[in-house]
Formats: sequence, C-alpha cells, structure tokens
Amino acid sequence: MLTKFLLILGVSGVGKSTVIMNLRKMDKRFVYVSPYITRMLRNGEKDKIYITDEAMDEMNKRGEFLVINKKYGIRYATPLLPITTALSKANFPVLDWPVNRLSIMIKAFADQLYVVYLLPPSIEELEKRLAQDDRDVDGSRMVEAREELNAFDQGEYEGCYDLCLTTQTGDDQVIAKVIYEHYLKSLQ
Repeated sequence: MLTKFLLILGVSGVGKSTVIMNLRKMDKRFVYVSPYITRMLRNGEKDKIYITDEAMDEMNKRGEFLVINKKYGIRYATPLLPITTALSKANFPVLDWPVNRLSIMIKAFADQLYVVYLLPPSIEELEKRLAQDDRDVDGSRMVEAREELNAFDQGEYEGCYDLCLTTQTGDDQVIAKVIYEHYLKSLQ
C-alpha cells in the first residue's frame, strides 16, 4: 500500500498538535513522530521526548536524527527511524513542522510527502491562544507568527503545500476530518 509522510505546517498556536491528536483518534495508522527536545516538558505534553543537549549531540553523532532545529532557544531533533518504520509498515507518519525548514523534508522524502498548512482564524485569536498557556511570555512567538503570516499572504509559500485550511476554535475534529479525507485521496 502506498503511504505518505504527513507534515502539518503553521505558526505556533494554530492548533497543529490538536489536529494531529484528532487524526490519530480517527485512524490508528497515523504514527506521530515524537521529536526529541532540550527543554523540560510542559504540563500535559506527552508526545515529545526530553533529553539533554549532550544526549542529543551523541544521538546525532550516531546518525539517529534527520535534522536538529533550533527554535525559541530550544533544540528539536527529528528522529529518522520512526518515519522510515511507519512508511515501511504502510502506516501514516505525521509531524508538525516549520515551513521555513520544509526543504529538508522535501529532500529526504520528495515523493512521499503530503503537506498541510494551517492558518489561524485571525491575529487576535492567535494572540489569545498563545497567551493561554504562557507559551509566549516574551512575545517572540507572536513576532515570528506575524512574519510567517505576512510571508504567506505575499505568496512566499505558494506551491509548498497540498492543502491549506483555517482553524476555527472548536473545529478541531472537522479540520482533522478534512485533512484525513484529502490525505487518503492523495494515496490513490
């Protein structure tokens, strides 16, 4: 069976994690690729793996990571094995990913990607979402979100995604269902 690596793109606070959680509930073939991170997990965070900088460096030397990204002063490493294992077993690997690093995934999985870009309903709603869990205490995430959304509005990401959707508060399951339907069609 043909399968693809599903990447969910969008700014911090747009709802990527919630959409991925709903996709996994819809179909057990979705396998979340848990990133390794160098900060302690927040309350309720389950799908990331905390490790020290030293451990990340050691694993990287052994070639266990596809890439290490640095964002908000934290390093995020993407393990290669869960992706290749999921693809080989006809499962659906899924990961939230920064749009400015998409070229890495295109290079590694050129014909095996399905990319979804999620937009917030408004800047005001995004600000509320980021303020809810103290994710953006210094305002850097909102600054970066504005820059990315401006680039999106100017067409800089045209052709980088297969599907673009706007997330509305409370519509997480609807968004996940639309992604799921489009993703399955892409496999035919």
